[in-house]
Amino acid sequence: MDNVLILGDIHLGRSQSLGKVGIGSNINSRVSDQIDLLNWTLDKALEHNVYDIITTGDVFEDPKPHPSLMTIFIAWIKKCQAYLVNIHIIQGNHDMIRTGSVFTSSLDIISEADLEGVFVYKSVNTIILGSSAFTILPFRDRKSFGVSSNTDAVNLIRDSLIHELASIPLTYNKFLIGHLAIEGSIPVGDEIDDIANELFCPIDMFAGYDSVWMGHVHKPQVMNKKSPYVAHIGSMDISNFSEIDQKKHIVIIDCNSFSQNYISETLPTRSLKKISIIVPKDVEDTTAYVLNEIKKESNLSQSIVRLEVFMETPELKSVNKSQIESFLLKEGVFNIANISETKKMSLIRKDNQSVIDTKMDVPSSIKAYANKYIDEDMRSDYIALSMEIYNSL
Repeated sequence: MDNVLILGDIHLGRSQSLGKVGIGSNINSRVSDQIDLLNWTLDKALEHNVYDIITTGDVFEDPKPHPSLMTIFIAWIKKCQAYLVNIHIIQGNHDMIRTGSVFTSSLDIISEADLEGVFVYKSVNTIILGSSAFTILPFRDRKSFGVSSNTDAVNLIRDSLIHELASIPLTYNKFLIGHLAIEGSIPVGDEIDDIANELFCPIDMFAGYDSVWMGHVHKPQVMNKKSPYVAHIGSMDISNFSEIDQKKHIVIIDCNSFSQNYISETLPTRSLKKISIIVPKDVEDTTAYVLNEIKKESNLSQSIVRLEVFMETPELKSVNKSQIESFLLKEGVFNIANISETKKMSLIRKDNQSVIDTKMDVPSSIKAYANKYIDEDMRSDYIALSMEIYNSL
């Protein structure tokens, strides 16, 4: 059986600010989580008789990755090689460094190493696996084509896909895997570096293909359910609190099935939990109140937590963060990203009419002083007497 596994953007080294420092061999725990997901992916590949894994791009978070991250990824590649699993790497925008009109990439090191069963794609290509064809579409933007408009750049991609389709036998399944944004998709983070030059692919560009899976956009989302099926597979890991409701997944394709059979399996990503608590104005023990509210939360074990506490009045006592942190850790929380406290401030309205300064004339000053400092029942007499004295000068 010839099966292919599609893995979304890896982003090795992303969101380290949410992790613990010094886990294992001084590896940030978020990197450790990403390694676990890569190893889980390989295990699934072996379970489903997969001999080719296609990654949709952005192997590293930083275009200039730390040498330790390069070492980690190459070690995983070698593990795949040991099980005769081929790795196909599509170049993403995070994998590119642009210097004028010249592009270089951290993936060039992998290409130059000429590792057996490892393929890096920097241009459009089509590979045949079983009785299925996979067109590979790396990241491009308008500037990389040197044309005057985004429409012209999109049309150049459209023409290249027509050329690729013409080379595929009619009886083969036709899949497209790439690293471009689909028109109408919803980015959730920093996927798009340069919105003015970003290319958004219309659905009709993929006519002739049976299914399309794109990386680049981190949120998994189906853009077209009919033929062709078009979707963003999403990134490999949950990397920030705006993604907490997302289920990351891999796709496994049966290359010899003529019914477009594929399955989706959810990646075991670490849970990120954002807890927001509003403390009412009549609470005396704010820390106890917050702790009681936290007890109502479920699935805290082994999660990364961000706690936001909002005080309804500024008079409320600040919470004991150390006590709350100890409680969360006893509940099995893996790491606490942040505990923040915000107090609702009372606005003091400035009465401009009661302000006396050297720019005011005497009558206005007398009236302002009387309104602010003289009892109401004596105010008229005070103003009249003051004006009489002023006029007599």
